[in-house]
Amino acid sequence: MATVQLQNLQKSFLDAQSKKETLAVRDVNLDIRDGEFLVLVGPSGCGKTTLLRMLAGLETVSSGEIKIGGRVVNDVASRDRDIAMVFQNYALYPHMSVYENMAFGLKIRRVPGGLARFTQRAKRRAALKDIDNEVREAAAMLDITHLLDRKPRALSGGQRQRVALGRAVVRHPAVFLMDEPLSNLDAKLRVQTRAELIKLHRKLGVTTVYVTHDQIEAMTMGQRIAVMKDGVLQQCDTPLELYRAPVNQFVAGFLGTPSMNFLRARVEETGNTVEVHAGPFRFSLSPAYAEALRSYCGRDVTFGIRPEALHERGSPHARDIANPVTASLHVEVIEPTGANTILFLQGQPEMLIASVEAQTSAREGEPLEVAFDPNAAHFFDQETEEAIR
Repeated sequence: MATVQLQNLQKSFLDAQSKKETLAVRDVNLDIRDGEFLVLVGPSGCGKTTLLRMLAGLETVSSGEIKIGGRVVNDVASRDRDIAMVFQNYALYPHMSVYENMAFGLKIRRVPGGLARFTQRAKRRAALKDIDNEVREAAAMLDITHLLDRKPRALSGGQRQRVALGRAVVRHPAVFLMDEPLSNLDAKLRVQTRAELIKLHRKLGVTTVYVTHDQIEAMTMGQRIAVMKDGVLQQCDTPLELYRAPVNQFVAGFLGTPSMNFLRARVEETGNTVEVHAGPFRFSLSPAYAEALRSYCGRDVTFGIRPEALHERGSPHARDIANPVTASLHVEVIEPTGANTILFLQGQPEMLIASVEAQTSAREGEPLEVAFDPNAAHFFDQETEEAIR
């Protein structure tokens, strides 16, 4: 196991035709703890895969430093960084069995080439025995022992993914690097394999950097999540803290399904009371919120509320709110999902999304009284998009 440190890390690409330089990763500083499972998440093109490839040594670093286990590895070859990478496309050798795929890398590193002397033959036998033990131990851990004699073409997508994981596990690396390893699996198998990866990490305790664009995958798997946008690290924290206290509007909107609702809001002061006018909602702020927003009085801000914080008035959740904010909204679309129901509501002028109880009285084309806890509100500066509260 090892710590991973990224210090002022940058990566730029030069366009051969225009001669323009594109900065793909911008001044990233990040400390990944020993044994931690850290997820890099963000939309396509945000720089997360480029960052992972620099860690792996597959991309050169334009500036800054990468340290693995306290050692600067900028100029160290991939094979000497003590890392193992799991790719999106499995990258299995089609002509080799599962056993041979898992053992191949170990044989390259450990088995002496010559057979002229007895000592070399003895070393070879000992090395092959050790490799056999390690492959079978990893196969048992991943429940693929019964597949060891099969070729990749005879495996399902989930089985191939476990073989790719097994090939990485047998190397006993200091760091695992995983580049969207579940994206080729169907929805049910992704959920199952997510759980297997989490259990595997708990068992091995190896530092893991996992790249995905799927924020649900990030929230369920990561001990910490690093959110990226346009090559810039936006925020790195625990899943719950990112959900509760996003540092800006991008993080707030990216994490959570459905994503957070945003409305243009006006902050007004009446006597000692600070009020917010956000679309159909009018409400006074608590002292803590009022203090944070007092300097915005007479100005517009962005008001954010998560769909799961909007409740049907009169529901058990709404009745538990001490001082609910209420409004009558027009129901445009109803989407039952089984465990809950998604409502698309006309919020004048923006559309709002609410995630309510499965049993709802909402009817398409009719008004619905909704309520939310004002303490669940988020506010963002309209110019900088940074969180105010």
